[in-house]
Amino acid sequence: MGMTPAETLACSVFEYLAALDGFIEANDPDGDKKLNESEKDDLWEWLNS
Repeated sequence: MGMTPAETLACSVFEYLAALDGFIEANDPDGDKKLNESEKDDLWEWLNS
């Protein structure tokens, strides 16, 4: 994640989890994947059932 142990210990839980979330998002190749039309329709049907 690029943080030293001292930097990790100095963080609040919120700061650490925010850094971890950013690290995961930055390294996820499918992170910006959007639903296609059939997935949207399936989700809408499931929500209305």
